[in-house]
Amino acid sequence: MKKILIAFCAFLFSTSMVNAQKDQNYWHYHELIYKAECAMFEDGNVDAAFRYYDLAFKKFEFNYVHDLVAAAQMAHFYGRDYMKYLKKAVGYGLRTSHLNEIPAWTNSNVIQEVADFEKSKQGVKLRQAYLSSINQEYLAWLYRFSLTEVKIRRVPHGAEYREMFADWDAALNEKINMYGYPGAKLLGIDDSLLYIDLHNEDLNFNKLVQMSADSLCFMDDTVPFPMVFGEDTVWVQIVNPTYSCFGLNDGYISQTLPVIYFVHNACPIKSFEPLYTEIAKGNLHPREYAYMIDISRGSVNDETVECDCGKFSKMFFRLGNGDSPLWKSFFMPENETDALRKQYWIIPMRVEQAKTAFGEKNGYRFNWGMNNCFK
Repeated sequence: MKKILIAFCAFLFSTSMVNAQKDQNYWHYHELIYKAECAMFEDGNVDAAFRYYDLAFKKFEFNYVHDLVAAAQMAHFYGRDYMKYLKKAVGYGLRTSHLNEIPAWTNSNVIQEVADFEKSKQGVKLRQAYLSSINQEYLAWLYRFSLTEVKIRRVPHGAEYREMFADWDAALNEKINMYGYPGAKLLGIDDSLLYIDLHNEDLNFNKLVQMSADSLCFMDDTVPFPMVFGEDTVWVQIVNPTYSCFGLNDGYISQTLPVIYFVHNACPIKSFEPLYTEIAKGNLHPREYAYMIDISRGSVNDETVECDCGKFSKMFFRLGNGDSPLWKSFFMPENETDALRKQYWIIPMRVEQAKTAFGEKNGYRFNWGMNNCFK
């Protein structure tokens, strides 16, 4: 009995030591991913790239699913163990349906391997742990919040819209201060079937969209859709006549991220200043932050906007619709862009382009989320 007790205490001590050794600063995580991608797509040093990937995934309690899937795709291409990354990704919300979006895997056995793992004892355990980590009340509130924001944006901007922004600032900041920034670490990844697993109809986002159809649908395909608000200018986009209603996968609505709200604010930094700290906590990805900043800098008349972060008219990070002529007119020089991107451990433009070209050539997918700008 004494030996069993000693062994049990030793186990508890070793477990606590492992947890204590986990890095809590996610800037270090993003630095390792940065080094992995530069090694892979610029230096051609595959071994070094996987060492950086593995170190990032081992040192941090939380891993971003898109990073795990990216590493798995590269491992698949180079004939390495890709399942170790995909198994771990299941523990952060990955479903086999997500992998259907990767052309190289549609006719391979990878998806079936993941499906079999999901049904295994370990896979079920990981899935249950993931589901139990999700703050359902916070997520349900954010769903309603996002739909309300979309409805109000159909009203011509002006005093009413600015008043609503003031109310939303207070409401969203209250939630962020209470729980943290609502990213994948706190609320999981976008998943239209999540409500079934959690037996919670408040999380049935498609149903919420349908219930709001009268106010979310554009019956007239010439209705201008406001995309970016400045002090006096609006960048509008004509709604595609091939559809009239919003759906779960439309780029203008995000299940879990209030990015769609922040990007319509003249200065998102002013809305919630501690965003930098949220990146360090792992609640916000640098690319999400960069996207919010960049899209707020565009306006048709190339006018500057004044806010707490100063005057700006140029896009710093070049994320999102990078090929759009409108966006290109707002780009800073590439060397300045790369210098700023590195401050946030976002790979240089040349590596970004090499990575994209590799994916297109070999049927892999590395970019996800709104406007395909998130890694």
